[in-house]
Amino acid sequence: MRRMLLILLAAGALAVFSACTSSEPPPQLNPGKSLRAAAVATFEVYGAQLSQVQNVQGALPEGDGVQVLLDAGIRAVPRTDPFGTEIGYHNDGVHWTLSSAGPDMAWGTPDDIVFEDGRLK
Repeated sequence: MRRMLLILLAAGALAVFSACTSSEPPPQLNPGKSLRAAAVATFEVYGAQLSQVQNVQGALPEGDGVQVLLDAGIRAVPRTDPFGTEIGYHNDGVHWTLSSAGPDMAWGTPDDIVFEDGRLK
């Protein structure tokens, strides 16, 4: 009887430990996916607006950073993304990109949101 109780306690402790060390929180506690989906939808709007500006003006300003757009009088894009990270803008004269570091707020990771020439990349 004592041995059976110890086995049950050990199994329960192992189950609790496994649940606590899971790398992904339960969906209801992980807003990252829904925030990312909202950010992508928002960036689709920004990308469409920049494409319209490009069609009307013939080109978007070359350079790096949202400040380049602001300096040119283009207010279609805010300075930060929904996660609080500064939005990236780059235009080399051929292609332009609008980007977000994504939910993890770190650049160069798989959750980055990148629009090139108005399309999700």
